[in-house]
Amino acid sequence: MKIIAAAGFNPARQKVIAFKSITRGGVNRAVSMEEFASGKGINFCRAAACSGRAKTRLIQFCGGVNGDFVEAGLRKEGMDFISVRTQAPTRCCDTCIDLADGSTTELIEPSHPADAEETAKFVEAFSETLKQASAAALCGTLPTGTDKTLYAKLARLAAAAGVPLLVDAWRDVDDIFSSGAEIMLKINREELAALTQKPGVEAGLKFIAERWGIRKAAITDGPGRAYASDGKRVACYDLPKLEQVVNPIGCGDTASAVWCSEMLAGEDVFTAFRRALGAASANCLTSLCGSFDPASAARLAEETRINRL
Repeated sequence: MKIIAAAGFNPARQKVIAFKSITRGGVNRAVSMEEFASGKGINFCRAAACSGRAKTRLIQFCGGVNGDFVEAGLRKEGMDFISVRTQAPTRCCDTCIDLADGSTTELIEPSHPADAEETAKFVEAFSETLKQASAAALCGTLPTGTDKTLYAKLARLAAAAGVPLLVDAWRDVDDIFSSGAEIMLKINREELAALTQKPGVEAGLKFIAERWGIRKAAITDGPGRAYASDGKRVACYDLPKLEQVVNPIGCGDTASAVWCSEMLAGEDVFTAFRRALGAASANCLTSLCGSFDPASAARLAEETRINRL
């Protein structure tokens, strides 16, 4: 099975806390809590494992007692990972679920910069992993204050290795897109608008194809309409309505992982993304971010309507 080298810059000690209802400005007592390792890179790798179409190796920054917690959780899951230990601690993130109306509120602690030595170790670990990989992924934003050229360094390594690069980021991406790597861009609708300054998804997809030559792009919008492009054609997808959402956090990471895995296994852009959207919808049915039942994902993919433009 092919391997994806996944760069996960910002892991987290994640809590999912449920309340009967949440009163703003009041005392809110939880009825349940789960705690596990999360973050875009971790969720990506967890979702790829659920899919079973590709293996992953995660490279991540990790520090402090929260970093210890994250590593212990990943070892228990059997995830293949390399941690670059940092002086700065790994952050915590809390997902607060209001059971009365089903709404979720995400509380994210500040992240701290990785220093020059830590960044160099990250590049070295990514480079070594690429020797065995058939694809790579840049998952999310860098820790605040970290050298922004890290993105470009990793992208150039992917280009030199001749492997396609999935990018789930939209800030400071010019050097990534000009690195020579074959880019697979997966971001959401708001991020595409911020990246391109274009009024609609189709205009944004046309812009990235013309400016940067990106021929594989996928755009999500929560439960709203999603899009995929091969640089010439655009497909739009209408997602099935879910009767009950347990936790929507990690849906974008799930879509990224399954889309990349399916294409690596030989599927075309459009079929791969339909399956990715089914998995992302199935992720909503579990509290564990980046986790889904494959049977539910397959059913929801079949219920996802696709139209070519």
